[in-house]
Amino acid sequence: MLAISVDRYRAIIFPLRPRLTTPKAAVVIGVTWLLALLASLPVAVNARLTPVVEPDGDRRDFCDEVWPGGRQQRYAYSLAVMVLQYFLPLAILSFTYANIAVVIWVKRIPGEAENTRDRRLAASKRKVLQPLDPFHRSDC
Repeated sequence: MLAISVDRYRAIIFPLRPRLTTPKAAVVIGVTWLLALLASLPVAVNARLTPVVEPDGDRRDFCDEVWPGGRQQRYAYSLAVMVLQYFLPLAILSFTYANIAVVIWVKRIPGEAENTRDRRLAASKRKVLQPLDPFHRSDC
């Protein structure tokens, strides 16, 4: 979603710049997948099956993360993941879509006519009706 929002931002804010080529888009997709894989890799490396004995005597396996640095390292990883996968993308999405909204709904389009000029032109183009003169005939 982040890559899509940045692409839309570039297309609307800089409409005359060339769009991404297919090879560049493939690189963006590849980097996105690589970052997602790297972000989840520490969980896969530190996951362990821990046997747990239930009060009724049944033995069950429990999947848990066992970090070498203990709870502090797990907390640091969780915080980093939250910032990198939630807060940073949220900030970038907010920035890009807020700027797109300003360009689309607030700013005037270059070359768009001014209101005062529009009124003046409309007034000059209004058809003026002459009162009918019974003695004047236009078909003569």
